[in-house]
Amino acid sequence: MELFRHYLWGLAPLSLGTWMQLVALGYLTLQVTGSATAVGLVGAADGIPAILLSLPAGTAGDRWPRPRVLAAASSALGLTALALAVAAGTGRASLPVLVVAAVMLGSATAFDTPTRQALVADMVPRRHLLGAAAVTGTMGSLTRILGPALAGVLLGTVGPAACFAAMGALVVPYLVVLGRNRWPRPAPSPGGGGAVAELLAGLRWAAGDPMARAVLVAGAVLGVLGVGYMPFLPVFAREHLHGGGQVLGVMYSVGGVGALLGGVVVSVLSRRLRRSWLLLVAAPLYGASLFTLTRVTSLPLAVPCLAGVSLGFLAANTAMLATLQGHAPPALRNRVLALYALGYSGGGPLGTLLYAGLSTVVSLFTAISVGAVVVGATLLWCALRLGQVEPGPSR
Repeated sequence: MELFRHYLWGLAPLSLGTWMQLVALGYLTLQVTGSATAVGLVGAADGIPAILLSLPAGTAGDRWPRPRVLAAASSALGLTALALAVAAGTGRASLPVLVVAAVMLGSATAFDTPTRQALVADMVPRRHLLGAAAVTGTMGSLTRILGPALAGVLLGTVGPAACFAAMGALVVPYLVVLGRNRWPRPAPSPGGGGAVAELLAGLRWAAGDPMARAVLVAGAVLGVLGVGYMPFLPVFAREHLHGGGQVLGVMYSVGGVGALLGGVVVSVLSRRLRRSWLLLVAAPLYGASLFTLTRVTSLPLAVPCLAGVSLGFLAANTAMLATLQGHAPPALRNRVLALYALGYSGGGPLGTLLYAGLSTVVSLFTAISVGAVVVGATLLWCALRLGQVEPGPSR
């Protein structure tokens, strides 16, 4: 567990910079174009690589040392952030530049996400996986509070270039941790069939396992309809709350408070909790909070909704992620988690495009409110399926 603690010390600055960059990218896109459609396009460009690259990335993490894959991915994230800082600082951040940068960021993230989750399962005993997922989520929630708050200050004073430059610098501690520690070797991936055969082996196992199949379906719905709305938060801040960069920063930060508190509770109670119980709580909380958020028109009313969305999301993601980390065979773990990332992360841009398309027929936030109901119902279904096959809580 000490290695896991060292790893968190490197991951925390990277997570902080990622949230700063996320806020700055949406803000800069809206500033440059003035178009909600352009915001959706850049958000989709950031996530589309997860659709194309998640499965190859999963195979890569099972074939090669995971710390090396993570080092390559995080280096790409840092270099792209520095390029964005230069483009924003010199006034060259046109829409094509932002789309290309978003594609590069999404490509690096496609390799980073499943490999990082598989590395955690390599470090942590199975009985501690739910707690480890909750601790990682708590750390992410804390950086979600601090990162957007810092981004809001920088956006209101210096400008978006400073946020991108900070991201470039905050990658360095993560690279140091990856390079200076000795990492456990996972079970070797069965050879003889090549990368395509290994990819298909992961698909066959996931399709044939009832628990994995339920989690992957729910994760995909959460990704498409529950993550796809996030690039439109700058639009919500401007049109519903009549605010700019600082209000947007407050929105992201407040959303992290609920997840932070929830993560602490889950971490403390992780030995006594069943994952299906977490999903039973997350389903109505997430659905109702996101639905209500689409209806409010003031920041004080949006605050509890944002906290509820974040808490519900953390509970659902923690339960589903820990289920796959502990349930998947070690030799297939990276590929199975890549499937989860494909639905959870790759589904986001599809949801963004879906919501953007629906906004030409109904209002954008009416479409998101319907998506919130569908997400809540799907998470409830997954919780009931897990409750039928899940073993009792660890003691």
